[in-house]
Amino acid sequence: MKIVTIGSFKGGTGKTTIAAVLGTALTLRGLKVRVIELEIQTKPLARYQASREFADLDGPKIVDLNVSGGTPDVKDWQMTFSNTKAQAERDKIDVLIIDTSSVWKPEVIAAHLMADLVITTVTESPIDLYQIMPTDGPSMQAVRPYAQLIDLVRRHAEKAERTNFDWFLCLNRKSHLITRVGERVRDRLTEFTDESGIQLVEGLVDRVGYRNMMDTGVTPMDDIAGKPVQRSQIAARTEVNRLASRVVARLGLKVDADQLERV
Repeated sequence: MKIVTIGSFKGGTGKTTIAAVLGTALTLRGLKVRVIELEIQTKPLARYQASREFADLDGPKIVDLNVSGGTPDVKDWQMTFSNTKAQAERDKIDVLIIDTSSVWKPEVIAAHLMADLVITTVTESPIDLYQIMPTDGPSMQAVRPYAQLIDLVRRHAEKAERTNFDWFLCLNRKSHLITRVGERVRDRLTEFTDESGIQLVEGLVDRVGYRNMMDTGVTPMDDIAGKPVQRSQIAARTEVNRLASRVVARLGLKVDADQLERV
């Protein structure tokens, strides 16, 4: 079983959208997927699951976790995730996806430390750069840039001699238009990922289909009887399948060839 952690220290980068569509795309490939939702206040993924069930569509099982008593630290959460992983293995889960919240919290750190693959979502906004990497720029620099967590997790993986650990920086919610700001952000991210040994991968373009799916449960991968497939849906399906295929290949997951015909 493999663990994929999806993280970012800024809201609005599409973490939950990636968790939903990736979990669904892997499920449609015949894999057994479970998603841990750490955003337990609003629970958007739980609503997404309920909408898919109402629409009679296949999807990953959504669960949330709580550590009772006192103020749990990183080790407490690591133990909780280890127990959850053991239970998932007993349930023959293939992939466990952890959708984190956008803050530096013990559960977020622990989720990154447990991962076989981390997917960090980022947009073309310069503000995202201030949240991710150290900078000599203005005071918009985050108190704890995400780069600090990258260094922490990398050191942990090296100490544990985990040679199969990997990290994707997923450029998400891209504009349909090429802009000078977007190109500057991409150039900076390319430099950062090259220096950090992280893969910069293509994410999701800003499409209407992604905005509606949390309410309807319908993703770009779904064909609904009586509804024509729009060109934008085909484009969205292509980019989701591209990301899912990259994850499957990197984690060495076995997918039934017959299931691939569905996607």
